[in-house]
This record gives sequence, C-alpha cells and structure tokens, in this order.
Amino acid sequence: MKFKKFTNFYILKISRGEEIQKTIEKFCQSQARNGGFFIGIGAVEGVTLAHYSVKNKKYTQKEIKIPLELTSLIGNICFSEERVIVHSHATLADKNLKTFSGHLVGAKVSGACEIIFFPFSKKIKKVYDNITGLKLMSF
Repeated sequence: MKFKKFTNFYILKISRGEEIQKTIEKFCQSQARNGGFFIGIGAVEGVTLAHYSVKNKKYTQKEIKIPLELTSLIGNICFSEERVIVHSHATLADKNLKTFSGHLVGAKVSGACEIIFFPFSKKIKKVYDNITGLKLMSF
C-alpha cells in the first residue's frame, strides 16, 4: 500500500494482492490512530460478503470467487477497547454488470483499489448493543 497525506484527508492506493480490510486496519494502526471514514473504488477477487439478521443476531456469509469491479466501498474505523474495528460495505459488479452488495468481510485487490480516507479528530468507540447484537458507535 502507498498513501499520501493531504491537509484533511489521505489517499490510499492498496496494492494488487493485498487484502482490503487488513490493509486499512494496518494503516489506522500506524497513521490514522483515531480512525476515520473512507470511500473507495477498484477491482477485486476472492470476495466474502455478509448480511446481518437483527432478529437472529447473526451474519450469513457468501463467498464470490469471480473477478469483480468494486463500484463502491464505504466504511468507518472505530475502536472496541484498543482493538481497531473496520466496518465497511461494498457494492460490486461482475462482467455482466450483475451487482452484489453487503457487509464486506474480505476482498483481495486484483487490479487496483483507491481509497479516500478522512481521519477522525478523536477516537470513537463501539460498544455492544443488546437490542441489535452489534457493536455500535458510542459518543
């Protein structure tokens, strides 16, 4: 991964073969220690998406093994204790322009991944919510 810092944001270029979620997590551990918000585009493979059922308080996952265009990536980085939590959603398209979307569990960059990252000025924590079964922002 390469990145460049500007006045109020970073631009990240995640390299081919790198896993998006893990790379963003490492970036936050070394550079954006308060977390932040990000958007991005690119081309990926080896994707795992998930859908959360509030009723069952469980994720169901689906692996997609074909090459996909990452048409939209959006997410935030917060903390539970000192652990970095990368929470992102993605919309992807296959060669026939059929789309897949959901909670991004993992994806490997196959062509490119360009991200604009806006750091938070203060750390935002996530705490467990009994109603949803999720860790939600707390401020």
